[in-house]
Amino acid sequence: MTFAPAIPEPWPWIALVVLPLAGGWLAWRSGVTLSTGRRCVFMALRGLAFAALALLLLNPGEWKQPEQQEEKLHAVLLDRSASMAVRDAGDATRWSDGLAMAQALAKSGGDQLKAFTFSDTLESDALKTGLKPDGQASAIVHSGNALFSGASGLGRKLASITIISDGHQTREDPAAELILRARAAHVPLHVVPLGGDWGGRDLILHATRRLVMALPGKPVAVGVSLENRGLGLIKPRVQLVDANGKTQAERDVEMDSGARKNITLEMPKLAGGDYRVIVAPQQGEDITRNNEDRVRVQELTSRTRVFIAEGAPYWDSKFLAQLLREQGFMDVRAIYRLNDERYFRVDAGTSEPVVSGDSTFPETAEDFAKIDLLVLGKGAEGFLDAKRIEAMKSFVRDRGGALLLARGKSYADRLAELEVLEPVEWGTTMTGDFRFEPGSVGEAAGLFGQALPEAQDPLWRQLPPLSDVVTIAKLKPFTQVMAMGVKPAVGREERVPLLATRHFGRGVVVALNADGLWKWDFDPQARKLGNMYEEFWTQLLQWTASYAEFLPGQELSLRLGESNVKLGRGVRASIGWRGGKDVPQPKLRVFYEGKQLPDVSASEAESDAEGRRSWAALLQPENPGTYRVQAFNGDKAGPEAVLNVLAPPTEQESLSADPAFLNELAEATGGKAWKPAQASELAKLLLAPSLDQVQERAQAFWHPLWPQSWLLIPLILLLAVEWWSRRRLGLL
Repeated sequence: MTFAPAIPEPWPWIALVVLPLAGGWLAWRSGVTLSTGRRCVFMALRGLAFAALALLLLNPGEWKQPEQQEEKLHAVLLDRSASMAVRDAGDATRWSDGLAMAQALAKSGGDQLKAFTFSDTLESDALKTGLKPDGQASAIVHSGNALFSGASGLGRKLASITIISDGHQTREDPAAELILRARAAHVPLHVVPLGGDWGGRDLILHATRRLVMALPGKPVAVGVSLENRGLGLIKPRVQLVDANGKTQAERDVEMDSGARKNITLEMPKLAGGDYRVIVAPQQGEDITRNNEDRVRVQELTSRTRVFIAEGAPYWDSKFLAQLLREQGFMDVRAIYRLNDERYFRVDAGTSEPVVSGDSTFPETAEDFAKIDLLVLGKGAEGFLDAKRIEAMKSFVRDRGGALLLARGKSYADRLAELEVLEPVEWGTTMTGDFRFEPGSVGEAAGLFGQALPEAQDPLWRQLPPLSDVVTIAKLKPFTQVMAMGVKPAVGREERVPLLATRHFGRGVVVALNADGLWKWDFDPQARKLGNMYEEFWTQLLQWTASYAEFLPGQELSLRLGESNVKLGRGVRASIGWRGGKDVPQPKLRVFYEGKQLPDVSASEAESDAEGRRSWAALLQPENPGTYRVQAFNGDKAGPEAVLNVLAPPTEQESLSADPAFLNELAEATGGKAWKPAQASELAKLLLAPSLDQVQERAQAFWHPLWPQSWLLIPLILLLAVEWWSRRRLGLL
């Protein structure tokens, strides 16, 4: 009970003293005819009555809320996964720091707070003895959702959730659901990030390309990437092993902690099939399941059909054509324009030129259907007219053909119809020589580091520079620069794209913005580095032909939406068709661990704007590992693709903390990030009245106690007894 005086203080308290005295004095004075005893009785009755009236001026009562507020509970989630056992906070583990904070919060919170542990799901009371950080999974979002779903058996609504964790998750549930539920319930998520960057000790190996093309008569190169995390100076041996466990190639590598290296395992010949790239576990290595990867070698049995057109004959042009004809995997036809009325050509399978008065440049769809790769030199305007250019566009765009501009800009002045195909807009010719510098884009595309030496190989800096480089006024959309030209200048370097590529419809156009590659073969110093002229041209042409949608000799194409996916995700496979009279009925055949899985049917997709037909299928791998996917038209085998399905991460794979994830939860729900030493400050914040409670108190109303029968009835009886007594004694 408290008081809310009806008149300003201190007058009610003065009245509480004055009124009983005044009432008693009046009662004493009015009873002069009575005996002293009776006067004292009347004086006491009057004093008590006036005291009760004075008490009413104090207005006794209590403040009441509009409705009774429901008592809520603060929850604490303590991570018990194995990553919490890391000692990256001095001598203490993440677990010990987190447990100490949870205990401090529980002690301060009393029955207003309850602590839980979690690993792959919400668990028991965090203060139970004997708990250890040995959970083999971590599910922060799933455990938070379990609190809202009532799985914890709290029996009360939540006021807040405090997450004490390193933020490392193995179960990747979307955080949006937890954030949405917390916002809807007005429950802030406070976080206590523990730990720091911890890479563990690990040697990571993976094949740079899991599908390797083996060309007839050419060495096969398998690219491998290695990364050393915290193992110190090691000398692992990388091996390429076939399906029978026989080693086909091996190479020793020396690398220190933090180093990354790309190496190539090269074999003179390698049969098509499945292979493994492996490295033995190193001493002290935490993770060993990433010490191997799988590679599929596909033998390219169809010869690449190449057509070379040179309108400004150069002795290097004939040398290149002769070189390509010597390759066992290419059928090369070449035509050279001497003047408007004289041409000579060299057909596949021959070495003697045939002089002719007519150009034999392809000009119909049927002509272009007989080639896979068109190589244009200089003076292309001497071969091309509107009809041939339109047929060439269709060859690249619709049939997935490949076009290589081998000597940069292939025409003089302007040729607007051809410019549509080019990956760049040409500028003016530059003076000086430029060094050829491969880039990371070309390495990622498989041109460097597999077909050719990797981008960082010092060999590229030792090759003779190139000339006749043209400035690039503009790169067209989706053009990729595979290599740059570098020329030293005063105080800086001039850089210009030397090798650019762009997909055009189903095909590809590659522009080599330089001339003078003959120096790589005839320069004595360059010859000491190997036959780079031959290697560069043969690999560039073969890579260009296979970089389009269709492989040489294939009527179907196969593309996967993703080549590396997480377990549980579906992958879209697209099958294309070059076109022709007989419409195929494609399907997909899937192989896993050497076993053939049930065929996957393909449904025809809508034709595109040019009327090109295609099919689509959905792959849904059920197990982690490497899958080989092959397109079939009936029983006729088509192109292949490799799909790598990643296993769910384990606690030991990455021990680094992820405070950014925890901070995201806090910021999105109105919570804060705290340190383990701030347990008392956090407890004070949690246990302080919430804004809702303050607002409810502001809406409270006064409930007086004096209109109660227990107070009014005695007062009325008291006054009635005095009145009755005075009346009986004749004082009224």
